[in-house]
Amino acid sequence: MFRLSFTHFIATSRIVINSSTRSFQRLSSPSNENIILSTTLTGNINIDDLYGFKNCIQKRQLTNTVNIEHDKNATIHKSSQLPKVYTRTGDRGTSALLGSGSNRVSKDSLIFDVLGTIDELSATLGIVLSTCLFPELTKELENIQCRLFEIGSCVAANNRSSRFTFNDSILINNLEEQIDKMTNELPALRHFILPGGGSQTGSNLHFSRAVCRRCERLLTKWSNNQNTEEEEQQDTIMGIYLNRLSDYLFTLARYITFKEGHKEIIYQKNK
Repeated sequence: MFRLSFTHFIATSRIVINSSTRSFQRLSSPSNENIILSTTLTGNINIDDLYGFKNCIQKRQLTNTVNIEHDKNATIHKSSQLPKVYTRTGDRGTSALLGSGSNRVSKDSLIFDVLGTIDELSATLGIVLSTCLFPELTKELENIQCRLFEIGSCVAANNRSSRFTFNDSILINNLEEQIDKMTNELPALRHFILPGGGSQTGSNLHFSRAVCRRCERLLTKWSNNQNTEEEEQQDTIMGIYLNRLSDYLFTLARYITFKEGHKEIIYQKNK
């Protein structure tokens, strides 16, 4: 026996469908919040029975949930299986790089410090996104996370794959334009300021800025081992991008702190 329940949420009333009789009943919903479609089938399941209603609800679809329950003796043939998160291939302290084939590299190598710090930087931006109260900045920060992913791909491929490139100076220009735009709205910076203060998002951005600086230093160290002129040019663009990104994150931290109405903490010299 199979039980198939299909839940479809849209903002109208509630409909209950009994597929064994191929009929349906509309029930009023006081809250006018959702529609619930449910059906119980015995024997072979014909999913087309359910999709007959697709045309009338498709335009207002928000979410679909299909749950299939089967008893212990039932057999379900899956068309595909998700790969496991763990592979056990790195249990001996080595890992493979993009395009490295069967060659493996020790995890204490500099390249993994670079890759790990790029990942760490992206993760800190995820924290920023979880606290940021300015929706207009969400897309920009997500774009930066994507650019970091591309830089990581170039590093993982040792800059030797045409599939992974990062040599567009327009990205740097875009960061500089945004820095200038925010700076024009901010009070003049006449003193050193301390990370922290009343803005949680601003504090998180200062942390991201510090991680970005470390990422730039590690990338520079790794880049010094690159040989060809083409590789050096791409490394330079990646390094400049990270440098401007740290400036952008610093300015954005000040900008959000200012917009939220908090005061910056000024460095005070020990008397």
